[in-house]
Amino acid sequence: MQANGRDATGQTAKQLTIVEGDNSAQLQLPGYMQLLETGRGPTSPDAVAGNPPMIQRIQQWCQAKGIPDKAAWAIKKSIDKKGFKGIPGLLTEPLGNDNINLRLNSVMDSIADGIIEELTGLIE
Repeated sequence: MQANGRDATGQTAKQLTIVEGDNSAQLQLPGYMQLLETGRGPTSPDAVAGNPPMIQRIQQWCQAKGIPDKAAWAIKKSIDKKGFKGIPGLLTEPLGNDNINLRLNSVMDSIADGIIEELTGLIE
């Protein structure tokens, strides 16, 4: 999201965690994050308030974006009525294999160069 210029408050990124296994690592993210990409429907009449409530999160976002506070209520009501269409590729593009490989290749090349240099030093 930072790469896409979609990081207003930084709160979403702070909720990402990496769980390491013996030979693996897994990125875990809150369930609502998928909705940022896929969107969501209108709020149901019997919906349970979130923690923090949606209006509070929208107010924080408005403040970070320099949007007047009074707009937060209108944004919330619009989401309640129409839902949110989502932003295709927001998560899948940065987390896709092509992007990860692009970023890892230079690191792996650097590690390989270091190993070759050490081995060459041992042989000489």
